[in-house]
Amino acid sequence: MTEQPNRTILANIVSDIMADRPTDAYRRAMAVVTPRKLWQARPGDCVVMLAPCSSAFRDYVAEVVGLDVDRVEIVAPSEIRGVHALEVAADLGALERIAERPELKPFVLDGPVLEFGRRTGVRVLPYTRLPEDGTLDALRLINTKDGFRRIAAGLGLPVADGGHAETPAELASRTAEFLTDHPAAIIKTNRASNGYGNTVIRPDARRSIEQQVQDAVAGQPARDCGWVYEEFLPFTAAPSMEMEVGDRGVTDFYSCDQRTVNNAWTGMVTPAAAGPHDKELRSAAAAIGGWLHEQGYRGIFDVDCGVYDGGYVVTEANVRRTGGTYLEELARRLRPGDSPVHWRADVRQGTGGPDFADAVGKLAAAGLADPAADARAVLTADTVAVDGKWRYLVVGKDDASVAEVERHVEQILGIG
Repeated sequence: MTEQPNRTILANIVSDIMADRPTDAYRRAMAVVTPRKLWQARPGDCVVMLAPCSSAFRDYVAEVVGLDVDRVEIVAPSEIRGVHALEVAADLGALERIAERPELKPFVLDGPVLEFGRRTGVRVLPYTRLPEDGTLDALRLINTKDGFRRIAAGLGLPVADGGHAETPAELASRTAEFLTDHPAAIIKTNRASNGYGNTVIRPDARRSIEQQVQDAVAGQPARDCGWVYEEFLPFTAAPSMEMEVGDRGVTDFYSCDQRTVNNAWTGMVTPAAAGPHDKELRSAAAAIGGWLHEQGYRGIFDVDCGVYDGGYVVTEANVRRTGGTYLEELARRLRPGDSPVHWRADVRQGTGGPDFADAVGKLAAAGLADPAADARAVLTADTVAVDGKWRYLVVGKDDASVAEVERHVEQILGIG
């Protein structure tokens, strides 16, 4: 067997590709989960995180996947830092050690990563050669809501009726006009992720449309990217198609049905349930992948969709590793040979239940961590003491066994 090169796994989840002028709360929320990058590590790798990695979590990862954690270099700050991961590495004196490893696996391709690759000669995965600046420009465009809408429409794909506004005043005026012949609208920060900045606006006798919009954006920082407003459609399903762009073209990775709370992503069920628009959704994602291939992009991306009575729309693309990418990789590692792998994952607010170590023990005592069982549960991050949230994955042979184990997990964690 050929020995695989050592890599640096870079948790650059706080990036200008992801969000325009993010708030401190957003930065912290993104940073706190980055120790979960340890699930991707192999012996000899380096993992750069934006938050401390607890010894309990290190030991847990080692046990679940049989990883010799002592052979993994963990670069993590002593407190949560909502900055670019290369800044954390620089502050901790780790840049030289990163440059000594032949490969760099970032969360997203962005300017600092591209500059680091050019300066050091480290291979930025999965590129066989570093992309040009034009590729980064294309990523900046398609990772905005308005840019995606224009690209999708240009490819003949259905998008919700709507438009773009550059200022809060323009957004208020255009949304008010839009709602004269639409029952509801959703406004979205043009460059944002994870539902950050999304608000539904409806005609209200107590508050004008303009006042609702002004209230919605009042707590957001001044920004250059603007906002998108769209018809708020009554989705019956929110499937997502994740694919990978390689030198030879686009291949499927996995599909899921997204779980959302208040129009923000929390988790997913995989694979996506069969629906009437399956072929169209896959073709839509493949068309986006073809566009990305032409722009020189290589790597994972997804296309999120909304299905409603009468049709479907594509809503956005996340051209990067996603919240589900590492989960699919971990699920395949835990269920080798399954095709497709059946799993469910979610982020749920805790309500005074056990701490992380206690929860690990209770899941094991209940038989929910048994690798030989039809389905098993994994706690994917140790954050409940920091942000009050449980993050879990349940993986198994079929959806029924996965759903049953998830119900038991909810009871044990106190989140049912």
